[in-house]
Amino acid sequence: MGSSASAAALLVLPFPSPSSSDDSDDGKILPPSPVLEPGQQQQLVRRWLDLERDCNMAMKALSRAGDVEQVVDLFYELMLSASTAGVVPSVLCYNTLLNALVEDGRAADTRKVFDEMLAAGVAPNTSSFNILVKLYAWQTLEFHLAYDEIHGMRGHGVVPDTGTYSTLVTGLCRVGRLAEAWGVLDWMLQEGCLPMVHTFDEVDQVLGVLKTKGLKPSAVTYNTYMDALSKKGMAEKALQLVENMGHEGLKPTSFTLSIVLNCFCFNSKYSEVIPLLERSTELNWCAAVVAYNTVMSRLCDTGRWSAILELWADMTKKGIIPNTRTFNILIHSLCIRGKLSVVKNLVFNHGLPANVVTYNTLIHWSYYHGKASDVDNVFEYMTKVADITPDEVTYTIMVDGLCRQGKFDEATDCFKESLKNRLLKDPLTALINRLGHNERIGNILAIFEEIERQGFVRCHMIFDDTIRSFCRFGFRQHTKMFNLEFLLDGILGPGKEVYPACKVRGKR
Repeated sequence: MGSSASAAALLVLPFPSPSSSDDSDDGKILPPSPVLEPGQQQQLVRRWLDLERDCNMAMKALSRAGDVEQVVDLFYELMLSASTAGVVPSVLCYNTLLNALVEDGRAADTRKVFDEMLAAGVAPNTSSFNILVKLYAWQTLEFHLAYDEIHGMRGHGVVPDTGTYSTLVTGLCRVGRLAEAWGVLDWMLQEGCLPMVHTFDEVDQVLGVLKTKGLKPSAVTYNTYMDALSKKGMAEKALQLVENMGHEGLKPTSFTLSIVLNCFCFNSKYSEVIPLLERSTELNWCAAVVAYNTVMSRLCDTGRWSAILELWADMTKKGIIPNTRTFNILIHSLCIRGKLSVVKNLVFNHGLPANVVTYNTLIHWSYYHGKASDVDNVFEYMTKVADITPDEVTYTIMVDGLCRQGKFDEATDCFKESLKNRLLKDPLTALINRLGHNERIGNILAIFEEIERQGFVRCHMIFDDTIRSFCRFGFRQHTKMFNLEFLLDGILGPGKEVYPACKVRGKR
């Protein structure tokens, strides 16, 4: 009774229970419920939410103390108050009760409360089902029912999470169903759920016992497990599994190596990454171009340019053929260091697999390093020799680069050239911003005239961007208002209108 009194002290119910009065009201007609003002209704809701929160905290405390009967009594007192208020307890309160019952081994009561929750219209969440999975996988050992609950979750609009699968894996391991536990782990990883730390403890146990029984997972299974470890930042443990694969006669694949290398790179452990990749042949690892790209990309992000060149030389020595991505990583790293002459030599004279990204990179860094005079040659080689079509990024880089040099007429001509195939918004926006900042109204008018001449109808979005640009650069000041008026007259003169962007049929 002492615990009952303490529980009651934690909770002051704002609504009287029907049995609180000694007088019989059987023969009386109950007065109608008062109509609550909006403010009173909100106050009532707040009081109920506060009550429910306090009650849930008390239930959890009693559950941790092992006093499950008090948890049950407190929950049903809450339900009584909820009924009086015309509400129902939330799924959080139901979950607290369900978990307390499972911990106490009361399977029938757990199922009954869960069904009552559904009948009350309270939607279960993922935690609700995880509690049921724990009931069947840890308490009653009815694993077929645990699987049924997992498969039925989506029918209630919820999906299994890491806790769902980990609970089942733990239960299977506890009863020695290790091969089945490994299968659940595979299932879990395929669904995109990464194991928790205690699940990794469980997985190691599965691996250990499988070995004693002469069984072993496949390389694909090891890869899946290592990928999960890597994403959790457990690089050393992932590497240990690679060694285990070798001891068991399983050859690491290129994917195996990429997983480990990516994890080391992510944690900036380059002192371990590069030697590992260089020794891949000695270790009988299948190091493909993807693995090298993984490391070189990370090295490029962190400015380790010399290491990139070393790996390029290493893969060439091993006969691994670089692909376009490899080449672009190398080009990017060299351009950042200002080695533009080396880059041009590689691009123009060595027949490496360049694409539009390669040339865009070279053009950008040529402007950046003050080598604008090289851009024309690069662009000509790109379009006429390599037969690569410039894209929107190409023209945006060139328009912006020319404007930075104050060559606004050339930037305008460059944009006009881009119009031969289609109207490109990004280079137009970049150009308008630069021209507006420098009050080059004549260039802007020339652009809109060319857009119309090429058969493009004025786009209201482009028009809006232009006006915003000019207003942003001070053209709404009274001393410059005539410039804005002149611009508007030029763009929207007599008979000119703004339409959604498209090209006029029949014009070329």
